[in-house]
Amino acid sequence: MAVVAVGGTAAFAVTFKSVSDKGELGAGAAAAATATNCDNPETVTVAADPSIASGLEAVAAAIPAADLGCSSLSVTPQDPVLTVAAIADGTAPALWIPDSSEWLDKVSASGQEIRRISNSVASTPVVAVSAPGTEAPGAWTDVLGAPSLHIGDPLTSAVSSAPIVAAFAETQSRGGDLTSISAALVPVAQAQYGNLKETGSTGRIQTVDASGGTAVTTEQTFEAYLAAHADSRLTASVPSSGSVFMDYPMASVGADSSAADDAGKLLAAALASDTGRSVLAGLGFRGADQAPPVAGGVGKVGSLVPSDPSVVTKALARYEILSRPSRALAVVDVSGSMDYMQDGVTRMAATAQAGDIAIRMFPANAQLGLWAFSVDLGDGTDYRELEPVARMDATEGGTDHRSKLLSRIDNLSSIVGGGTGLYDSVLAAYRSMQQSYDPASINSVILLTDGANDDPSGIALQELLDTLTREQDPTRPVPIITIGVTDDADTDVLEQISTLTGGNSHFAPTPADIPKVFVGAISGRAG
Repeated sequence: MAVVAVGGTAAFAVTFKSVSDKGELGAGAAAAATATNCDNPETVTVAADPSIASGLEAVAAAIPAADLGCSSLSVTPQDPVLTVAAIADGTAPALWIPDSSEWLDKVSASGQEIRRISNSVASTPVVAVSAPGTEAPGAWTDVLGAPSLHIGDPLTSAVSSAPIVAAFAETQSRGGDLTSISAALVPVAQAQYGNLKETGSTGRIQTVDASGGTAVTTEQTFEAYLAAHADSRLTASVPSSGSVFMDYPMASVGADSSAADDAGKLLAAALASDTGRSVLAGLGFRGADQAPPVAGGVGKVGSLVPSDPSVVTKALARYEILSRPSRALAVVDVSGSMDYMQDGVTRMAATAQAGDIAIRMFPANAQLGLWAFSVDLGDGTDYRELEPVARMDATEGGTDHRSKLLSRIDNLSSIVGGGTGLYDSVLAAYRSMQQSYDPASINSVILLTDGANDDPSGIALQELLDTLTREQDPTRPVPIITIGVTDDADTDVLEQISTLTGGNSHFAPTPADIPKVFVGAISGRAG
C-alpha cells in the first residue's frame, strides 16, 4: 500500500496486478511479465468521507489481487461538500462514499449521473453530547433549544442538519405543529457565525468538554473521541423518538465505467464481509442494519425519516437566510401624523420602543443604518441619514454603533413634521443598499410608515415600480420589508413594493401593535 500526497491530503493507493498466463516462465520472469502487461493499470479513485476513509483503506488492502485484476483503488479522504464541487467542475471521483445519502440526492437533483452500488456500507446515528448530569433531550426540538448548542453548519454538513431533519420527522409523525421548529431555528441560525469557527464534529466535542453546552455529532465520532480521551466524562444521548442515521452509501459517479462499477462492487462486498464489518466496528461504526454495537454507543435507536422532506428543504433555505449576517437600512416615517395619539401612546413613541427592542436584538456582527423621511426633510430631499450602515460593535469616539442607533431612535420625535415623502425615500434607500451591497450578508431595507405618499414634486408610484423593476440585479438582491402602521398606511402600495423586490409586508393596526409587528418583521427578515 503506497501513500501519495494529493491536494494536501493523504491518498492511499492500493494497486493489484494479476497474472493471466505464466507459461513456462520461472517465478522471477513471471513477475516481470506481469509488470509489463500492467504498466498502466486503470486507477479507480474513491472519495470517502474522512470519518470512514481509514477503514476503507484497510479493507481495500485485503481484497485479493486476482479479484481486482489489472486495476488500482485510490482512496482519498474528502468532505462531501468538496466532492460535490469536484463533481460540478468535472473532476469527479470514480466512486464516492459520503456520510449520507442526502449528498447523492442533491447531486442527482442537479442533473449529474449517480449510480448507487450500495445503499449503505456502514451507519452511525447522530447524537447529542453533553456533560454528565445533563438531562437527556425529550425531543429534537429540545436539542435545537439547548443552551450553548454547538451544531456546526447545517448547510454544508449532513450531521449538522440531522437535528433539524429529526425534529421535523418526529413532529410530523405525531401530527404536531411544524411552526415550532421554524421558531426554534431562529436563535440557532443567528448564532451560526460562532458555529462556523468550530472545526468539525470532534472540535464541537472538544468545546463542550472544555466549556460545557451540547454538541451535535455522531455516535462513531464520539466513541473515537472517548477512545482518545479516557478522562472525558461526557455522555451521548438521543431522544426516545430515535435519530437520523448517517448511512454511508456507495455510488459510481459520472459516465459509465465498468472498471469503476466492478471495483465498487468488490469493495462493497469486502466491507460487508466479516473482516470488513470487524474493521468498521473497530472504528465505532454500526453495520448497514443499524444494529447497536456490542459495547459502547447509545443502544438501540429508531431511524427518523421525514414523511414530507420538502418541509426540511424549505426550512434549510430559510436557515440560510437567517444564518447570514444582517445588513439592513431602517427607514422610518417622521411625518406629522406620527405624532397622532391612540390609547395614550403616539405612533412615534411606539415606533421608538419597537426600534429600541430591535436594535438590542441584533448580534454584534450585524450591520444596521437609520434614515428618517418626510417631505423636504432637508437638503432638497425627503430623507435624511441619521446613522450610516455599520456593524453594531463598530466603535467611534468611545461609543459603539449600537449605542448611537439607540440614541437616534429615542430622539426621532424631535424631527417629526411634514408630509409623507414615501416614493423618493424608498428608491433612494434601495439604491443606497444596492450600491454598497455586501455579498456575505443579507442586504435589505426595512421601511415603516403610517401614511400614503403625498409629495407632489416627487416621483409617481408607477415610475417607482418601473424603476425598481429595471434596477433589480439577481446578484445583488435587496428585499424591501414594509411595515404599515394603522389604517392610514397605504398597505396596497407597500405590499406591491415588497413583493416586487422579494421582501414581505406587515401591518400594525394600532400603535400598541407596532413593537410586536416590527420585531417580528426583523426576526423573520426576507424569508
